[in-house]
Amino acid sequence: MKATKLGSHIRNEFPLFANNKKIEDGQIKPFSYLDSAVSAQKHISVIKAMSHHLEYDYGSVHRGAYGVSVRSSQMYENTRTIVANFIGKSVKPEQIVYTRGTTESLNILANGIAEEYLQENSRIVIPVAEHHANLIPWQQVALRKNCELAYIPFEGKIGKELRLNLSEAKKLITKNTKVVSLAHVGNVIGQINPIEEVIALAKSVGALVVLDCAQSMTCIEEDVFALGADAIAFSPHKIYGPSGIGVLAMSKELIERLPPYTFGGGMISDVTLEGSSWTQGPAKFEAGTPPITEVAGLGAAIEWISQVGKIHIHDHAAALAAEFLSKVQEIPDIEVFAPGTGQETIVSFRHKKIHAHDLATILDAENIAMRAGHHCAWPFIRFLGVDALIRCSFAAYSDKDDIELALAAIKKASKIT
Repeated sequence: MKATKLGSHIRNEFPLFANNKKIEDGQIKPFSYLDSAVSAQKHISVIKAMSHHLEYDYGSVHRGAYGVSVRSSQMYENTRTIVANFIGKSVKPEQIVYTRGTTESLNILANGIAEEYLQENSRIVIPVAEHHANLIPWQQVALRKNCELAYIPFEGKIGKELRLNLSEAKKLITKNTKVVSLAHVGNVIGQINPIEEVIALAKSVGALVVLDCAQSMTCIEEDVFALGADAIAFSPHKIYGPSGIGVLAMSKELIERLPPYTFGGGMISDVTLEGSSWTQGPAKFEAGTPPITEVAGLGAAIEWISQVGKIHIHDHAAALAAEFLSKVQEIPDIEVFAPGTGQETIVSFRHKKIHAHDLATILDAENIAMRAGHHCAWPFIRFLGVDALIRCSFAAYSDKDDIELALAAIKKASKIT
């Protein structure tokens, strides 16, 4: 298959870019979107799939015997197969649960695992760098169950030291460890965590492994279930699809053993005035009317990514990130927090004289979007010794023009301090 040209060659396939150009002093300022780590822009095929579903096929799933409900239900279930294949060959459609996002998925896992697997003094192990969505649920579970929550540190705070300390992980993952949960790819600095090694450590003591794959599903092709993961979570809005929907994939054991997290219609086997029993499979976790149209968008997003190729997208974005890193760290007063392995698609940095939020506002005036703040990872930000960072993230539609525009804007901001 011939590689699709990315960057500016496909930007017209993402309508938002054409609709957000600025005209200033007669000059067009293109929209430079460098915040895909928070949420990617939507491909036209996703927009069309969702619009078509709403116009022609919308009906509540598993509720009616009439045409639109049947077609919606078929699309809804067929997309489980698309999602399963996207995750890996070892994954089956009956392991796929639709949720409202990665955050809900991780809460389902934390609460269910707490109920079925954790006892007093059980150990939960997570890295210090986790997103709040993969930290707070475990923190709350540890408090409720009187469990021990242990944090894997990083080797250091600069350059290639910004990686998990596997020596410390070996010490922390002990025989009383019941679950190890970590991001496949970090959301603050974009490090690719050594999940194969961590999974092996966890399995050596019989612990469950949960992976937050929110940042990795467009760039990593590993079948993580074949490596030994027990559950993963990701959000379609980060893979060029819609928001308001998440994916939770679990081992057959977890699907069967974990209790439901939300109760209501669609997830029951029987209800009497005295009690209720639950259905089996993914439906047990899908109470109420699910995000039906968003499932249509998810299927379209995966089909587009599969056509272009995960590795192709990753290599494109990583090359741009590496180029930006090499140039931005040459600007006086810029301090970079990046592993710099050439595989990251994120570069985080700060200006020593301009607060991150102020710099983000200055960049916005130049029609450049970057996120500033603690990136939903307060403990890691404090570990790095800063109060906020600017995060620049690259995607399939990013190009070298974005780099040059961003660098020029940062240099311009430096001159006014």
